[in-house]
Order: sequence, then structure tokens, then C-alpha cells
Amino acid sequence: MGRSKGGSGAKNGRDSNPKHLGVKVYGGQAITAGSIIIKQRGTKIFPGDNVKKAGDDSLFATADGVVLFGERKNRKIVSVVTAEESAKAAKKVAAPKAPKAEKPAAEKKPAAEKATAAKKPAAKKSAAADKPAAAKKPAAKKATAKKAEAKAE
Repeated sequence: MGRSKGGSGAKNGRDSNPKHLGVKVYGGQAITAGSIIIKQRGTKIFPGDNVKKAGDDSLFATADGVVLFGERKNRKIVSVVTAEESAKAAKKVAAPKAPKAEKPAAEKKPAAEKATAAKKPAAKKSAAADKPAAAKKPAAKKATAKKAEAKAE
């Protein structure tokens, strides 16, 4: 009969070695060509511009630039934006638009007059609001106030 009853410690102590999976370079960080961006099993994140997939599904950069995470067709993707591409994008954003032709001053005045005419009724309302609170009376008290004034006269 073997002596296995008391030696249960030998059943424990086995574990796989770590695989070091996950994101290695995050969004906004600079990267050189050939550097690994993500180590993964399966394509949880897909390659975008200037990124390729290795045989073990890792994603690596094919150009120097800045890492950019995004989404395309409901898939998470990672891209590398090169300095040239970012300069082109900056030029598109910074390009000034053609100025619109301004109308002569003579045409602007009637529009200004119309605006002031529209504001005049609002001014009347504000004048009514400026009256003291004592002058304003509830509807029920107005009838009694009129009777009191008639008796006084």
C-alpha cells in the first residue's frame, strides 16, 4: 500500500507561466516602426493605418508616429499617425475660409430698425413690471377698491 494519504502537498504548486498580454503602448504615445503595440490572443483589437498583425495576433507599428485608438465598423482598431499625416490634418484645419462679402451699410440699417421696432413692445412690458408692488392688486381686491373709491368721491 502506497503512502499517498498524508502527502497532499504534491498536488498543488502547478501554474502556467505568464504570457504578458495586453496593451504595451497607449494612445497618444510615440512609437517606432516594428514596435509591438498590443499582445493579444485572437483579434480583439484590429489593425488600422500603419499597423499590421503578427502571426500570434500581436499588433505592431509599420511606421514611426503616434498611437491612436479608435473604432471602425463597430470594431476597435489601433492606428499609427505619422508626422506627415498629422501635418496634413493640421493644414486642413488651419486653412482659412474665404471671407463672405459684406452687405453695404445702407442695407444693414433697415434690419437694425426692424430689430428695434420688435423690441418696443417688450419695453412696454418691462415698464409695467417696474410699477411698485403696492400699485398691483389681486383681482378680488380690485372690485372692493373701486367701491371704496366711489364712496370717497
